[in-house]
Amino acid sequence: MKEKPTQPSHEFPAFEAFKDLPDSEEPFHFQAGIPGFRGELRFVKMGHIMVSDGSVNFKDVPSNKAVVLRHFNEGPLVELNFVQSGCVFQKQSYHRGELLFKKGYHNLMYNCGAWEQNRFIGNEQHHTFAINIHADRFLQLFGAHSGPMDVLVEKVMRQEPFFVERPQLGYTPYMQTLIDSLWTSPLKGNMKKLFLEVRAMELMLLQCELLGQTLAPTGVLKNKSDVEKIHFARELLMKDLQHPPTLAALARLCGLNEFKLKRGYKEVFGATVFGHFNSLRMQQAMQLLRHTDRSITAIAYETGYAHAQHFNRAFKKEFGISPGKARTKRSS
Repeated sequence: MKEKPTQPSHEFPAFEAFKDLPDSEEPFHFQAGIPGFRGELRFVKMGHIMVSDGSVNFKDVPSNKAVVLRHFNEGPLVELNFVQSGCVFQKQSYHRGELLFKKGYHNLMYNCGAWEQNRFIGNEQHHTFAINIHADRFLQLFGAHSGPMDVLVEKVMRQEPFFVERPQLGYTPYMQTLIDSLWTSPLKGNMKKLFLEVRAMELMLLQCELLGQTLAPTGVLKNKSDVEKIHFARELLMKDLQHPPTLAALARLCGLNEFKLKRGYKEVFGATVFGHFNSLRMQQAMQLLRHTDRSITAIAYETGYAHAQHFNRAFKKEFGISPGKARTKRSS
């Protein structure tokens, strides 16, 4: 969260106080600083939708120690959560055991009137993005539609908590693009309010599509181990976007033949291996353009392009704008 605040930073409020903050189409920015703990939060609240992006860092806490934060979820809110960095174990009062949240993890939940405890592991930065939708508005938006949302609608109507996750399936690069767009939209007033609702609905539908998938092998993948190897292949690609392995090397590293890797990757992620890899590179490039002052040539090299013109062409194909315009939008 390195963008220049659009509103002055304020002292971090108590968790329960957020519901009393006024609507604002410009992001609020809060900071917290106590011994061993640093935190930042930005959020936009318009009507029944609240979008938030927060990070905490425990620099002075030994890496082998955990920091525990606990709060009560009072409001009837449907939540979409996306973990962008860090490692957190979360416990809900209505859910047995702790749940591991790490980079790429996402969930969909409704937890009205429940205690929540977060146990942060390590002293790296923990960064999460969330959308909260008031239960009444959720029912208005999805109650008239049939399909996979019916079960969730019925649970909200009964005020019954739900928690939907599938840890093996991280959120997609396209979903990250939607998340980023929530902070960069130039819309104002009622148009921005509508934009937030439309984006929130799209993200929730994409989540339901992903989270509704089973891990049962299909097609070329014959067992659960094959599916896990496909996810391992994705992790290997993400480790070094500048120097990707060849398809043969990637297949060897994850223990599959090339045919099964190519077909299986498309079955699990809906994209070819290097089509998905290119989207990951473009996502990194967008983040570097918006949050650093590195030159476009340097960013092109850092994301694996030897020539800036090839990078420019790939970037425009992915996002519909040039790298220079993406940076201009950040600074405007």
